[in-house]
Amino acid sequence: MWLFRFIYSAIIIVVFVFLRNKIGIDIYYAVAYSLGVILAINLIETLISDLKSLKTVSALIGGIVFLILGYLIMYPLSTFITNEPIKLGFYFVVTYIGILLGYKNYTIVENLFSKISLKPVKTKILKIPKVLDTSTLIDGRIVDVIDTGFVEGVLIIPIFVLKELQNIADSHEHLRRQKGKRGLNVLQRLKEQKKIPLIIDESDFTDVGTVDEKLVMLAKKLKGKIITTDYNLLKVAEIQNVEVLNINSLAIALRQTVLPGEELEIILVKEGKEHNQGVGYLEDGTMVVVENGKRHIGEKVKVEVTSLLQTETGRIIFTKLI
Repeated sequence: MWLFRFIYSAIIIVVFVFLRNKIGIDIYYAVAYSLGVILAINLIETLISDLKSLKTVSALIGGIVFLILGYLIMYPLSTFITNEPIKLGFYFVVTYIGILLGYKNYTIVENLFSKISLKPVKTKILKIPKVLDTSTLIDGRIVDVIDTGFVEGVLIIPIFVLKELQNIADSHEHLRRQKGKRGLNVLQRLKEQKKIPLIIDESDFTDVGTVDEKLVMLAKKLKGKIITTDYNLLKVAEIQNVEVLNINSLAIALRQTVLPGEELEIILVKEGKEHNQGVGYLEDGTMVVVENGKRHIGEKVKVEVTSLLQTETGRIIFTKLI
């Protein structure tokens, strides 16, 4: 591209010099005019790609401002510089520099236009970092939540959480080791998803004892939020005014709403704690206790809601057979 520009620039200069006698100008004017044509071609090439944006307007403003500045500079020097082609070439170069500077720094004009409401400027969405703890990775539901598109911002995996997860995966206890491996698999799925970016944060607060305290400090440092399923971390963060997104609270909020008197269809899967009770579950995992439902275990039955019980671990729906 630069070679092509050099060649056509040389051709333009040669043409002007060759035709100077026919045009009736001397060689200095020929060079000055050819320089103006070359600059004009380059400017048109630069501006034509952004005719609909403020870059073009900003470039024109920059060119006018620098042309005025060039005149103010040349005016006191005109007694020393009497060669008109030199003055003309100076104006061409100064105007070109002004247009390029205006084009490159169009954001100044964009901000000015937004203040005087001549052109609406899109506001940038504040991307709040979401710091994930170990329990969230082991739980795994965060992947499904992100797939829905309801979570925005940037996912942050602290290096100390990664180390804790690796230690759990290397545990001698079978159940603990399985949890660690599941957490690592969830982490891999988060890396592969394309909804929001994931960053491994290398910050490690060595002077802080527990992982929970480190998570709170990192969230404060990044001005972000913590995503967790850990009740204790939730309380520690609340004390230090760090916002927490609790996946368990989200799951409870999204559970099916039922009222006494409503009818449900449910499959009974086991006996209840009390005499003759049957137990089934809604799709969201809510336990449904059916009075006199023991003999219908394994069957799909129609029931009527009689009452609801909200506990710390969730909600229980009590029903009777219809």
